[in-house]
Amino acid sequence: MNIAEQTVDPAVSEKQSGNHELGISIKVPVKMLANSEGIVAAEVLTDKGAVILPAGVDITMFEASMDKLIAKMQAHGIEYVVLHTTQQMSERDIENIIENVYSDGDTLISKEKARDVVKGVDMLFSAIKENEISPEMITSVANMGTDLTEDILRNPSVAFSLGKVREADEYTFVHSFNVAVLAGYLANRMFHGDRDFVQKVITGGLLHDIGKAKIPLEVLNKPGALDQNEFKEMKRHPGFGLSLAMGSGVKDEDILSVIGCHHEKWSGKGYPMGRKGMDIPLAARIAAVADVFDALTAKRVYKSPMSSRNAITIILKDAGMHFDATIARELLVSLGLYPPGSIVTLSDGRTGVVVSGGGKDLIRPVVMIKSKKKGELDIPSFIDLRTAGDLRISQYIGHADKRELGYDLK
Repeated sequence: MNIAEQTVDPAVSEKQSGNHELGISIKVPVKMLANSEGIVAAEVLTDKGAVILPAGVDITMFEASMDKLIAKMQAHGIEYVVLHTTQQMSERDIENIIENVYSDGDTLISKEKARDVVKGVDMLFSAIKENEISPEMITSVANMGTDLTEDILRNPSVAFSLGKVREADEYTFVHSFNVAVLAGYLANRMFHGDRDFVQKVITGGLLHDIGKAKIPLEVLNKPGALDQNEFKEMKRHPGFGLSLAMGSGVKDEDILSVIGCHHEKWSGKGYPMGRKGMDIPLAARIAAVADVFDALTAKRVYKSPMSSRNAITIILKDAGMHFDATIARELLVSLGLYPPGSIVTLSDGRTGVVVSGGGKDLIRPVVMIKSKKKGELDIPSFIDLRTAGDLRISQYIGHADKRELGYDLK
């Protein structure tokens, strides 16, 4: 949690026996509540005693109405809210169990394969910048898309691999990989068995941003909002990408639609052509959801990442305007109300990391619990809450990636 001031309550700051829970009371400036997580420690009242924010509720419950809530508190001169947080697993603990359980093998796309794909897209971008692009390079990336398709078709938890190969200086290339994986995952869920379509969506995802190689770096990597002229320049990248792909021999309409139409909006207010609703090709509509989800949850030099949970909330809010509502709902069903990477406390007091959604059961995902026996290494176990009787999630603590600071889509 990134805040301006922290106040530790000694009464709850000791490590408790058994589950090693660390409780902290934190004084959060009202203007930063949207970037905060925790339980409201004391009710927030107006000067006349009316309750604005009740004690004991999770602040993330107010995500959709946070702007109005903040404005109301500021209007009443309220400057801070005290939140109580519990961090029961350290960042190192989380990374260790992810690395131990989700490395290479059949469960996830291997890190080596992911890095190979990222390097392939990197080489393609470099060639474009040097005006040395060739059909063979496009074919190489397309073959990588074919290879990824096999992993996605057999892998029910592939979304958990997203972002594991991120490096600060290779955002565009990692972003292309993540969009390809998530778009292919969504396409496979919606059209299970249509391997050809899934493969085209994945290949389109790998190539969707190749036009950005023609955008000046000072515009592409600007640390802040683009001005009118800069945004006009940025909006040219889908057209650049189409020209590059077609000039290198790409003829498939689904792949080309992802490259050229991934910034079109359901309302018709997108770019570059202002296409609307069902006039936007299906492959592009799927890629658009994956593109924005990854942009929201990505770390950039000018912004910290948003949690998957908050990113899903924003996409659902824009369903029917920015996105195809059916695809937005599929993202929710795929990742659930507790997306992979969510740190949660179960009703029996144990803490774990969500590793897979529960399908249409949005509140009962699969949770990985780290347990330790004396003298032994950490032993992870998996609990499918759909078949765990009365066991349920009692609290959402946070996410395994960095806490949200805001977002900026380009």
